[in-house]
Amino acid sequence: MFGYGSLVELIEPLVEDDRVFPAVPGRLHGFRRFWGAAMNNWEADDAAKHFVDPGSGLKPRIRVAYLDIEERAGSTVNGLAIPADAGRLAELDRREVNYSRIDVTAAFRPGIAHRVFAYVGTDAARERGREEAPDAPVHVSRQYVSRIRRAFAALGPDDLAEFERTTAPLPFPERDLEPRYPPPSAPGAV
Repeated sequence: MFGYGSLVELIEPLVEDDRVFPAVPGRLHGFRRFWGAAMNNWEADDAAKHFVDPGSGLKPRIRVAYLDIEERAGSTVNGLAIPADAGRLAELDRREVNYSRIDVTAAFRPGIAHRVFAYVGTDAARERGREEAPDAPVHVSRQYVSRIRRAFAALGPDDLAEFERTTAPLPFPERDLEPRYPPPSAPGAV
């Protein structure tokens, strides 16, 4: 699974039958990264990922935006190919409810012996990121942005600078938002 945002934090290898499969830093050629997928925070119940205001503990009526990728000739996105067995893939699919999984094997460099997938925003998630609604503005979690920047800084000496250079500017205001995650066995768990 190619991580180009928060999934870059999942750098630990996969161990299967005494074999170790490490995460592989690389690039997707022919794709661009942008802030385009969003969720309706007020629709999420406690059994799904949602965000609360750290001061009040209340769930604000906002849309929360995330990173997304789309095909774009001549563009490149840096990130990390994360090894995933069927269990981890199912867990990631539950986590990434605003995304669809696509095969990007042909676009990933360096080439590896396994298929590579990435998540792209669903049409509905992208529409939520484009909609203007005064009663439900779009924000980006300041903590999410910080986690991504830390993950890319840890990936390699030039990876954060490349992330900044190849990512569309943040089109929404940042806001302090604490994520709330459902238990791991619940749908939508992270």
